[in-house]
Amino acid sequence: FEVYKTVTEKMKEPAIVYEAENVWKTVAVISGAEAVFSSSLHVRIMAFIYLKPRVTWCPRTGSKHDNFINLWDAPNMRVCGEVNTTWSILNQYWGETPAITQDETFVYYKKAVSDYMDSFRKWGKLLDESNKVKQYIK
Repeated sequence: FEVYKTVTEKMKEPAIVYEAENVWKTVAVISGAEAVFSSSLHVRIMAFIYLKPRVTWCPRTGSKHDNFINLWDAPNMRVCGEVNTTWSILNQYWGETPAITQDETFVYYKKAVSDYMDSFRKWGKLLDESNKVKQYIK
């Protein structure tokens, strides 16, 4: 958590370094946050779901973070950052004409939900068919 604390020391506004390991408390904090900084893919996913400005500290290529970001997240959010790039990434969210808006994230969020539900229906149907076959094998 030292890296997070270092970043908050440089911030002008109050910030929280959340060290709890309770998933529901973490989700609650993310849902109420103005922006989310993390090295955790799961936190990135929750920030995406809640349409929060997000900076994920991760390797820029080949990491699970990078794979998720490139597959699911909005094109204007497709970036893994390093601590020293945090402010320049976050700065794109604010101002009179922000470069990054949550409108595009919402479009990709709806697509992710739709793709997930399609997959769920597809696999659910296959599992249902499999169970029907098992009934006749008995």
